[in-house]
Amino acid sequence: MKTRAPKTKTRTATHRPAVRRRRFRHDGYTAVDLFSGFGGLTKGIEDAGFDTIMAANHKRYKVEVHEANHPQAEHWIADLVNPESSDYHSARDLPPADLLAAGVSCVNHSLANTIRAYEQGATLFELEDPDYEAQVTRSERDRATANCVLQYAAKHHPRLILVECTTQLTSWGPALPGRKKVGDGSTYRYWLKQFDLLGYNHRVLYLNSQFFGVPQSRDRGYWVFVDKSLPMPDLEHRPVSRCGRCDKDVEAVWTWKTGIPASGTVMYGKQYEYRCPSCRRPVVPPMTPSLAALDLSDLGTRIGDKPIKTFKDGFVGPLARSSMARAERCRQRFADFPAILMPAKGVHGSERLLLQPMATQTSQQETAILSTGPVIQPLWAQGAAEGLTAPPMALAVDNFQGAARGAGEPLPTQVGSETLAVLSSGVLPYRKNTLPTLHSEAMPTFTSEQIPAVLTAAGWYKQNGPTGTETAPHPVSTLTSRDTTALLMAQWQATLAELPLEDCFYRMMAAHEIGRGCGFDVDFNDYRGSFKVWGSARDQVDGFGNAVSPRVGAWIGARLRAILHRAEVTA
Repeated sequence: MKTRAPKTKTRTATHRPAVRRRRFRHDGYTAVDLFSGFGGLTKGIEDAGFDTIMAANHKRYKVEVHEANHPQAEHWIADLVNPESSDYHSARDLPPADLLAAGVSCVNHSLANTIRAYEQGATLFELEDPDYEAQVTRSERDRATANCVLQYAAKHHPRLILVECTTQLTSWGPALPGRKKVGDGSTYRYWLKQFDLLGYNHRVLYLNSQFFGVPQSRDRGYWVFVDKSLPMPDLEHRPVSRCGRCDKDVEAVWTWKTGIPASGTVMYGKQYEYRCPSCRRPVVPPMTPSLAALDLSDLGTRIGDKPIKTFKDGFVGPLARSSMARAERCRQRFADFPAILMPAKGVHGSERLLLQPMATQTSQQETAILSTGPVIQPLWAQGAAEGLTAPPMALAVDNFQGAARGAGEPLPTQVGSETLAVLSSGVLPYRKNTLPTLHSEAMPTFTSEQIPAVLTAAGWYKQNGPTGTETAPHPVSTLTSRDTTALLMAQWQATLAELPLEDCFYRMMAAHEIGRGCGFDVDFNDYRGSFKVWGSARDQVDGFGNAVSPRVGAWIGARLRAILHRAEVTA
């Protein structure tokens, strides 16, 4: 007897009215957010002073999370791309607003998923393509999310448009000869030209979230379109940085190193950098360490205590063969350190020390913590109104920029060009073109790609005088603007070199750590954050990993709002 296949429920576009009405419906500047996801960009532009009146996404779960955090906005659960889809809703039918924000799909703009579409020669040179479904793959369809921005602009002509995507959007087009993963950029140039014809000037920004107080290195492109009747905003990113050559704080200048490669991949440190405006030497802006996102009170399970499994390749052990091999390589390479962030899949990705920002977070839970086990005293204590604070065993640095930090104050942003001084029980090992440093010496300058010393002992250290040679460890009392103080982050049981791999501890980064690493104010142990989220770890990580960093959105949004305000004042 044949069994009947279960009927699949047909999806339809669903409108969800605002849960909470806006108090003043016609005051302030309004915004619509396409492909809103978890609302990282929504949060950013709202912090900048815009009122989000509508948000749209095709996934019900993400819309529900967005709705819980932005109840004043209306929502559409709909496919904005495919007119033949049962849940299609045209971007043209969304309400008009002053600002259109859109985090267009970046999954298949990246290098990993472009081959099939380019091999077919599928492009979208028209806003309306009757043969669309027959021609294109999912890769090219995701690129059509960028065309939804054009459709909305053609209908409503918002005064401002902000688009976020991976930098590889610039290679959108048919594949270059002999380079299956790299397009020629012709579709991208056509897309930009349409905005010019619609009456917009534009500016493309390449920014890394680690320089905006986010503990993650995340390079993204931001496309800003401004109606030609308005002045272009000041979008120069000038983070205050320390220039060692000039011996002063400077407003660093964003500077190209190589220009845009054919692949479109633009990354800090490779394609661009920051320089001192006076001597033109490279400087490193302040950045936030991954420590700011990690819960060191839980470092997982000892590898030797994990259950033994048999994997598909026949390997028997507590972790997959590739993960065990990667963990052992990490243990040997970072032997003098107590903990390291490593890619869980064991093949791709790069390791990160806890004083470096996290690697770019994707939609998958793929980062693990390898450590020597529980710290004698955890890094974080909860209870501060502003968020997590550092108890008496946490890193707290003050050097030239800002006031002294006490043990009960939040962990400060780590500045790559600062002198970081600590009290240690002996030599502090350094790697990558740096010299070993004694406990009575200040650590050399380190960048986001260099490896700072392991912190293994407890105590205060204070640097006196302008050169650092007058230094001696002693309790902190009165501090001057030239002092450097440090309080060690935690006491660890050992370094990785002192333990065999089976005695090391291993766990995946938790969803709330990834959320914090992506710039969201999530619950963290006893701390109650303002961002509401629920669901499986897989769903949460997917939402966080695809989200725009809120602080970057706020930085750009504030500059966009300023020109609207200026235009009204001078009118």
